[in-house]
Amino acid sequence: MTSILLSDFNFDQNWAYPTLKKYLKKEDKVCICALTFFDDTKSIEDWNKQFKKGQGYFYRLYNDVFHKYGISNIEWIQYYEDSYEQMKQKIENSTVLYIPGGAPDLFMKRIKECRLKKVIKNYKGTIIGVSAGAMVQLNQYHITPDDEYPEFKYLNGLGFVSDFDIEVHYNASNHQKKYIQKVKDEKQLPIYGIYETGGIVCAEKMELFGKVVEL
Repeated sequence: MTSILLSDFNFDQNWAYPTLKKYLKKEDKVCICALTFFDDTKSIEDWNKQFKKGQGYFYRLYNDVFHKYGISNIEWIQYYEDSYEQMKQKIENSTVLYIPGGAPDLFMKRIKECRLKKVIKNYKGTIIGVSAGAMVQLNQYHITPDDEYPEFKYLNGLGFVSDFDIEVHYNASNHQKKYIQKVKDEKQLPIYGIYETGGIVCAEKMELFGKVVEL
């Protein structure tokens, strides 16, 4: 299994393409696991406004980024419509699982609710995670306080990555540095700051690309 950790969904740009073209091929089948939405999305109508083809704001942002790699076989997990078997089949039939940004804690809650945690933990393909989707790939991740999460906290993830921590959307602010130092003091782990144009590949070896710094 290959984990790709990113801060933004702009990985079709020149900073990412030379690296990711080694992992994303035109014959790949992508499953977009759009379960990271915040809890103000309460119905299929709300979900459609964000993710439905031809209607959702995020549809093209999440879907069309794969066209750069020649990939057109793309399915979406439909939280309000798909059965467990449909979700499971979409994941297991894919070779690339894409976890977008949003709410990492709600993603973990929903995959447990939908009985998908084991399915995802046993995934053998490539997992691309953006922001929250990167965080949940860690054994344990931290949340730096922001507008959505006013309190610092540690939460458990999927456990694909366990030997370092990350700060997504890194911009070297004093606010971020304060909490990064807290994590370093408490966890004694390396921390990588991933800028908007940076990423980490964890495969047979770890590869940093774009703008990433070890903190």
